[in-house]
Amino acid sequence: MLQSIRDRLTGWVAWFFLGAIAVVFVFWGIDFGAGGATYAAKVDGKEIPAEAVRRAWRQRHSQLQQMLRDEIPPEFVRSQQVMLLDQFIRQTLLTQRAEEAGYRVSDAALARRVMETPQFQVDGKFSKDRYNALIRSVGMTEAQFEQEIKTELLIGQLQSGVIDSAFVTPTELDRRYALEKQAREVAYALIPAKEFASEVKVTDEQIESFYEQNAAQFMLPEKADVQYVELTREQAEGEVTVTEEALRDYYEQNKDRFESPERRRARHILITTEGGAEDAQAEKKAAELAEQARAGGDFAALAKQNSQDPGSAEQGGDLGWAQRGMFVGPFEEALFTMQPGEIRGPVKTQFGYHIIKLEDVESGGVQSFEEARAELEEEYRAAQAQSAFYDATQRLADLAFSSLTELESVAQAMDLPLRTVKDFTREEGGGELGRDPNVVEAVFSEEVLERGENSPLVTIGEDRALVLRVTNHQPATPRPLAEVREQIAEQLRTQQMREAAQAKGAEVLARLQKGESWEDVAASMKLDVVGKRFITRDDAIAPSAVKRTAFDAGRAQISDAQPYYTGTMTDDGNYAVVGVTAIRNGDPSTEPARERSARQRVAERQIGVEEFAGYVAEALRQAKIVRNEKVFD
Repeated sequence: MLQSIRDRLTGWVAWFFLGAIAVVFVFWGIDFGAGGATYAAKVDGKEIPAEAVRRAWRQRHSQLQQMLRDEIPPEFVRSQQVMLLDQFIRQTLLTQRAEEAGYRVSDAALARRVMETPQFQVDGKFSKDRYNALIRSVGMTEAQFEQEIKTELLIGQLQSGVIDSAFVTPTELDRRYALEKQAREVAYALIPAKEFASEVKVTDEQIESFYEQNAAQFMLPEKADVQYVELTREQAEGEVTVTEEALRDYYEQNKDRFESPERRRARHILITTEGGAEDAQAEKKAAELAEQARAGGDFAALAKQNSQDPGSAEQGGDLGWAQRGMFVGPFEEALFTMQPGEIRGPVKTQFGYHIIKLEDVESGGVQSFEEARAELEEEYRAAQAQSAFYDATQRLADLAFSSLTELESVAQAMDLPLRTVKDFTREEGGGELGRDPNVVEAVFSEEVLERGENSPLVTIGEDRALVLRVTNHQPATPRPLAEVREQIAEQLRTQQMREAAQAKGAEVLARLQKGESWEDVAASMKLDVVGKRFITRDDAIAPSAVKRTAFDAGRAQISDAQPYYTGTMTDDGNYAVVGVTAIRNGDPSTEPARERSARQRVAERQIGVEEFAGYVAEALRQAKIVRNEKVFD
């Protein structure tokens, strides 16, 4: 259905696939039409092809290897495989549920989604070449990708239907406010760890023992000296020559790129059918609505009230601007023979009966060579630079492979400088190479690091490519004890001071829990007590650990006659003894109407998300699911 878009819009081909849509391709960009007798799972009788799941697993496994770099534990691999198969099962099940519920995705909605995706645009406009290049880069056809996007939109409609239907009663909203704005009467005393600084003593034996038991904390990082030859797109652009003849040839080859097809903006009302007697009823209803519209009825209001197209009904049937090739045959034939303001229908398609109103027409045309020249030259330069950059990188890769263990001859043959980076590490990278993950992976690969070979071509973004080799390697080694002795001693001193503060806090807590008053305990143990006051969850004065502890206490544990006492380490390493004596709920009647309305929307959204999670869980519970446990073998 996007054939017309693909035929009319052209541009130079994008080289790399963008990470912003990687998730879509990993989880949705699969050919579910793949043949084969085996399956990964069955969901209410619908098979999920095994090859589709295996293909997705190969992509995910590659990503995990790049992120983790080390060998992936078998149990982690298994958990990721189970998670991936579960995702396929949920997607299949939700698609079935959405279709059974009558949700549909119109061609216009699909076209808008594709054309408005930033990754498919060049200079803010949809690019057919970029679209095709990105789709092909993951081994898909356009029809497959469009079907997967349609599936995603379909599930999105189901999800929105559940979430948007959630509501919260006034009583529940009051209860939420009472809890969210609840205040608790708290008194607390902080026991600073530094109070015990003069009492702690760290021995040489303790330092040495800690050093031996925690040697991994004191390692010098693995380092490598890297030699590399680099190409940039900017270099390729500087070598591009543009002639008038070449530009005119390029214009003729891409003339349709500068065509502006006629576009029409319309609204429609859709009445769906399922055949038989219902077909006649639907046609009759559509005819009645058409007469109402022709008699002067508000078309947008009629569409909002009656249209069964979930993609446009809420917008008063508005389909936006469209060109030929974006709608099914009978609908398009009617639309492109109408005059602005005309209402036509019922028009029957496979979706049902449509009443169409043409709002506006935008005539098409063709830009002359002179009018398009500036855009042509920019596009031509970019295309030629990309081609030159690609050719040069392939030559660089071939030369590096032929030389195998040295780069001097490669640099000379390419007339490029031979560059170096000292002390390149896994964690920080180094020099102009930064810490790009592709470079890190290449530097510390077995071929480069252990066998001393030149790397394959390494890309950094879309504009840089290089080959590299390691000239010197220093494995990770322990720092000498003398170098880290003071660091360890300080760490042990801090630990002992905190333990002493905690021990004193435990003594204070024990006395309070036996019934002694804050005053008596504070006087005898020299404490500074922050007296009783009510604090809320977002109190700006009390330490975070004190607030967390105070609000963790159950209501039944708190009373003025029998205060609730507890202790906790604070975020800065001190110890707090906390007493909670009373609870005061928030008063909903004091909340301004605007804030209450905003909070209601937030609460309904939260409830909707929870209800959709419950909906999915119940759907999974009711579904008949058969898993092929050997799909990843």
